[in-house]
Amino acid sequence: MTSASLSQNIETDVQPTIDAAVQLLIEKSADLVLNCEAILFTSGAGMGVSSGLGTFRGVAAGVWPPLLKHPKLDFTDMSNPQWFRKSQGNSDQHNTANFGYAFWAYRYNAYTSAAPHLGYEIAKKWSELNHVKSSFSFTSNIDGHWIKSGWNESAIMECHGSVHYMQCIDSCRNAIWDTKNELQLKVDPKTDCAIDTLPTCPYCNALARPNVLMFGDGEFLSERLDKQISNYRQFTSNIATTKPTLLIIELGAGTAVPTVRIQSEITFADPRWTADFIRINPFEEHSRISSYSKKGSKRQAIEIPLDALTALILIDEAMKKKLKQS
Repeated sequence: MTSASLSQNIETDVQPTIDAAVQLLIEKSADLVLNCEAILFTSGAGMGVSSGLGTFRGVAAGVWPPLLKHPKLDFTDMSNPQWFRKSQGNSDQHNTANFGYAFWAYRYNAYTSAAPHLGYEIAKKWSELNHVKSSFSFTSNIDGHWIKSGWNESAIMECHGSVHYMQCIDSCRNAIWDTKNELQLKVDPKTDCAIDTLPTCPYCNALARPNVLMFGDGEFLSERLDKQISNYRQFTSNIATTKPTLLIIELGAGTAVPTVRIQSEITFADPRWTADFIRINPFEEHSRISSYSKKGSKRQAIEIPLDALTALILIDEAMKKKLKQS
């Protein structure tokens, strides 16, 4: 992509007000995107907030409304494979498989009905700039929005799996399949239980579950994820061999499940390559990059206390202005 084509990038009327200190961080980030040779996007639940999706915890928490009615249960309790082993039934005791499947039906419907926000398109445009020789997306999100926004599956690692695939609860064979309509289940509003026939394995007729790595999950089938891990290792191997200037852009990764944050910082400090790091998180305390990682790299570490969409829009606008002035 040439400079001219970048100027034709996504247009937006969003002009958020930020202070001079954050504006300086935006300007520095724009310079990094314009001068890097490879980009690694890492993202967590906060990336989906501007698409109308809730995070696990905090002010944007909204994974499943019934949790507000059941204070003894939280997200960790519901995102657990134990529910698929419970007896079936429509019960107000919240102790059946149907209650657990209602949780996944809600998440599946939320993820599939929401459109990836503008930030995904901006990230895709940056990955296609002429000076960017390679790019990759490492995400803990299971919504499939990176793929939905046009990314090739070979350039994505969904480290917690995807709600768009199902597997047998008994792992009768090492196989997964497209979810299709299997999680579009009707729910009884009085009991918060799924009342449709629950999804089953096409091979053995046992119950089927999302191919998502849950809490306390020893039954997750990793064949698809293993391929993605292999692709990610190939990406990092190529970076180590060709040694381009790498830019890590972390988007909305929280601290409750720190998988993405750890991966970002490990990659930033890795001595095999030269990397800069932009961490974007609306909570200032969560936008901080550890001193350990900073000590491990001599490159720039930028902490932007904004939501992912706002930051991406502002950096993109700053890039356009810099190109017009050059």
